[in-house]
Amino acid sequence: MKTVIIGGVAAGLSAASQAKRQSPESEVVVLERSGDVSYAACGMPYNLFFRDKPVEKLYALSLETIRKERGIDYRLRQEVTAIDPVGKVVSVTDLATGKGYQERYDFLVYATGNSAIRLTAPGFDGSDVFCFKTLDDTRHVKQFIYDKAPKRAVLVGAGYTNLEVADVLTNLKIKPVILEKAPTILPSFCEEARAKVLDKVKERGIELITGVDIAEKAGGEVRSSAGVFPADLVVVAVGTRPNTALFAAAGGVLGTAGAAKVDRYLRTNLDSVFAGGDCAEHYVRQLGANSYFPLGPAANKHGRVIGNNVTNPDHMMEFWGIDQTAVFKFFELSIATTGLNERQLQALGKDYVKVFVDSPTRGEFPGGSTMRVVLFCQKGDGLLLGAQIVGEDVVAKRLDVLATAIYKQMTVFEIAELDLAYSPPYSPVWDPILVAANVAVKKV
Repeated sequence: MKTVIIGGVAAGLSAASQAKRQSPESEVVVLERSGDVSYAACGMPYNLFFRDKPVEKLYALSLETIRKERGIDYRLRQEVTAIDPVGKVVSVTDLATGKGYQERYDFLVYATGNSAIRLTAPGFDGSDVFCFKTLDDTRHVKQFIYDKAPKRAVLVGAGYTNLEVADVLTNLKIKPVILEKAPTILPSFCEEARAKVLDKVKERGIELITGVDIAEKAGGEVRSSAGVFPADLVVVAVGTRPNTALFAAAGGVLGTAGAAKVDRYLRTNLDSVFAGGDCAEHYVRQLGANSYFPLGPAANKHGRVIGNNVTNPDHMMEFWGIDQTAVFKFFELSIATTGLNERQLQALGKDYVKVFVDSPTRGEFPGGSTMRVVLFCQKGDGLLLGAQIVGEDVVAKRLDVLATAIYKQMTVFEIAELDLAYSPPYSPVWDPILVAANVAVKKV
């Protein structure tokens, strides 16, 4: 049996590794268009801190390990230009030589990821304008920073990426201005959580302007509806788009957000073709339907399921789904969410209660801070529907407790009775999660 995988980052390498693990004798070919093997993209902003640390340190595995230890035929700089789902063959161009060839498959895995949406306004194709999506992007930004020593940056877009980049640039003594088209930032977070982030923006002296339309970049300036901003460096992070043109050209059906439409086994409408990662839909358990939530953990889980299913086509496993759990860092803050957000709850017409508490993160012990815990729970039975935490100290792992509670369909009555670890260096005697749950109990 031969499996060909288009794309070798998170979902692609996970699918290849699982397929070889379960069927060592099978042939697995990975065709990766870039010159980089699978890497941890979430670490890219922080690599900018280290002038002499190569971005290749973000590789998940070395090429030698992938090929020799895992037995995967992993090929770099190989661009698939066409898929023939009837003949079960893909057309490939070797970008190093320019030569074309064809590769036959029994199963095909489409794992091409997504791409940054670029601005088409005049001047945004200059050498001082960057996206921040790939390792090559990171290389270019890093080289520019250390070669050109910019002092002022304009960041277009105020999502996770540019907030992380603003943090890094500020610490590198580069002053950022953030311009956001939407009327507010972080739309998936509720007002109470967002307020904590905006407080930190103000505390750090970062200029953030919302409701901005970008007109052009001319020389060292970005011109917009909010005025003209000097810029030695521009980073555009206004969203991503699934890389599905090749799939659609072969007759593949697209679904949410233009991603490849998949079933619970991650099969597409094309015979023997699976899709996973940031180019595919993601099943959300609480919605009972597919959505689009492109993050590394889901991509790796997609890959593992696909790797199992191509080697066990008569005993396939379902992708169990996600609960929309995510976290990112902004200076001292960790900003985290899981489950349904308030906009989704309102769109679904849920009868819910929202509570939030501000709680210390530790007992009588040096170094503690505060965090804001927001819970969304169902009116009446108290079923936990969603949660958001913004604060300092140990936020992410507390959110993981709530993500687990959502997965197990726990109520705030049950969460309030959890036996969580206590010691002053780690928590007050009443952990912030327990405090929030007890407040919710009184209101449901």
